[in-house]
Amino acid sequence: MLILLMWVNVLAEQVEPFMVTTLEMAHASLRERGCRRFEALRNEQFPTQFILSALFNSRADAELHLQMEHYQNWQEATAGMLAEAPRLETFTQLF
Repeated sequence: MLILLMWVNVLAEQVEPFMVTTLEMAHASLRERGCRRFEALRNEQFPTQFILSALFNSRADAELHLQMEHYQNWQEATAGMLAEAPRLETFTQLF
């Protein structure tokens, strides 16, 4: 299993549109053959901060996800909503 974690800091006035766009992308991601789980988390103390978490069967499935049209559309749609570039990290599930 491979997990992609993305830390995202959103402009305060863009939080609502960001959440709508992100949930659309999350639902589309869950229809991918290799995507086992997708979570969008919002920081309770800092409500403009989010973590997106996606669990994939393999590295190939995760790489394919980053090429999918719905992910590319999400990147374009949210580019102007972000306070800074998102940070994407890859993890291997141990247990």
